[in-house]
Amino acid sequence: MGNTWRIKKEIDVDQPTDRVFDYLSHWATVAEWDPSVVSARMLSAGKPFVGSRFHITLQFGWNRVPMTYVISRMDPHQFLELEGSGPQFSAVDRIRFEEIPGGTRLTYMVEVTFERTPNRWTNIIGKLLFGLYAQKTVRRLQDMLSGSSKPPCLTTMTRMADQAILPGMIGFTTLGYTLGKHRRCVASALYSGRTMVLTGGTSGIGKAAARELYRKGAHLVVVGRDAQKLDELRLELAHVRGGGTIETELADLSLMADLRKLAARLIRRHDRIDVLINNAGALFNHFRQTAEGIEMTMATDLVSPYLLTRLLLPSLKAAKKARIINVASGGMYTQGIRADALNASGSSHHGPTAYARAKRGLVILTGLWANELADAGISVHAMHPGWVDTPGLAKSLPAFHRQFAPWLRTPAQGADTIVWLAAAPDAHRASGQFWLDRKIRATHVFRHTRSSSKDNLELVNVLDEVSGLT
Repeated sequence: MGNTWRIKKEIDVDQPTDRVFDYLSHWATVAEWDPSVVSARMLSAGKPFVGSRFHITLQFGWNRVPMTYVISRMDPHQFLELEGSGPQFSAVDRIRFEEIPGGTRLTYMVEVTFERTPNRWTNIIGKLLFGLYAQKTVRRLQDMLSGSSKPPCLTTMTRMADQAILPGMIGFTTLGYTLGKHRRCVASALYSGRTMVLTGGTSGIGKAAARELYRKGAHLVVVGRDAQKLDELRLELAHVRGGGTIETELADLSLMADLRKLAARLIRRHDRIDVLINNAGALFNHFRQTAEGIEMTMATDLVSPYLLTRLLLPSLKAAKKARIINVASGGMYTQGIRADALNASGSSHHGPTAYARAKRGLVILTGLWANELADAGISVHAMHPGWVDTPGLAKSLPAFHRQFAPWLRTPAQGADTIVWLAAAPDAHRASGQFWLDRKIRATHVFRHTRSSSKDNLELVNVLDEVSGLT
């Protein structure tokens, strides 16, 4: 019939069939991968079933078009059929799922039927555009589940912008986030059911990351040192619409003894850890030492994530394709690090410098661990959240906070790349990199911040000694 348009596309994705089926059967996820969908929500309660209804709003030119979809057939992990109705047209989407080595083959078939038969040229042009659009949409679904055909890399233009300093600093602001927020999207299915340990998740960037990871379906383990804030976070997330779960762990991450007990509990309770996010950190303007004799900034921002990562390696390796995410800072661009920086005295202490050195150390460890853990299937990433309006920034750098307040990012904007790195296939293919706004960035803009292989080895040896690993 002339008033029916049909397409059939086939794609392979490197995700298990049950995960892909669960993702697509919850048809509201169409808003993630179909650019024409403005919004989508499930109208029926509970898990999707034959008869489940969904409301979809499409954008066609200047017009928004409402549609209602119903699951008309469902053979778990094999076949899914949905019937949609809109003003003056209807649609039937049929998806077959076939398990193949390393993933799933999707055969996607769509029929769109119009109440009125369009004229000949409208029909020809419409079918052509419909086919091109369908190809683009299905390709986007493939990219979100498996990653793009071209892995990310540090481009010449990005390196030049970073080294020019001013363009790079503009990228730290909320404007930089706005320009990059839609880059390399990832399907929410890749978060579902995965165990993710997040340190420092009760305020600021960490809390924003916790909220989004929970919403996307992760099994979240949040570590904090304030029991009341951990309780408040659990209560807050209980009201967040999403498929995740949360448990909390109380620990003072500046104390290595506390951290060892934490690691033992995590290993005992979780047979695998899919993602470790080393987010906890602080800037101390006045010199302080922990009860174990370590300068507070280095203990919290560098020694702690080093020791926690080393202790949790058995659980990370058990996950087969685990990820480690180190939250650094743009301040590290100003500093290099040497092993003796971990033993700074009170007379030489400068809060922002100590903080920048610790974050530089985290970035160095990212590269070292990426090489060491590649054969275990573990990818390692460092990221910069940009300049974010948090209570910690206002307290530690009040003058900077006042001067740049209009340009500061929200905590959710700062957390965006953390959340993306936790699941994006493209990120897993680019281990050892430093990211800002889902894009690989340069790690040095000044020559004096670079370290040699000997410097890096000495740093690791001192971290082993200070943390008690040797």
